[in-house]
Amino acid sequence: MKTRRRSKRGFTLVEAIIASLILTVAIVAMFQSWSTCFAQNKKLIEFTQAEEIDKSVLEIAKVFGPMNLPTGTYSSSTQLGTWTGAYIPATGWTASATAYYDFTGTQLAASNSTGVYFKATVIITDAGVQVGTGTTYSIENSTLRSIVVTTSRVRDSSVVLAMATNIIVGGA
Repeated sequence: MKTRRRSKRGFTLVEAIIASLILTVAIVAMFQSWSTCFAQNKKLIEFTQAEEIDKSVLEIAKVFGPMNLPTGTYSSSTQLGTWTGAYIPATGWTASATAYYDFTGTQLAASNSTGVYFKATVIITDAGVQVGTGTTYSIENSTLRSIVVTTSRVRDSSVVLAMATNIIVGGA
């Protein structure tokens, strides 16, 4: 009777290289997916902070009320009045200004403040105004005031979020 001999060989070098290659690809893919998740998480946090900034400015505008918001310059070609600036607590509604915020949404004093991350601008567009002389106008009961707040990253000026609302002097 013949006995069978069992082979006791291990992995060949080729098998070991292929197994190492497969393991390396899996590890690289895992780290790449983590990197993507972290980047998406930062974008989500950034968007959320920009949303809070925009909402805050729009709520301030509502509290001021349509009659107390600044008026801008009337254009006879568009028949609209437009004001551009920012709301800065120390100065109020400030024409041709930009408000600056850190990553947590806290308003900062200036563009060179430590931790500056966002900048926000406001555009108020008025339709149905009483035209004055030249480029002046006044607000009427039927004036529709559109307020757009745009929050951008300071480092590259890319818009993170723009949010808008309309208010009218006569209500509704």
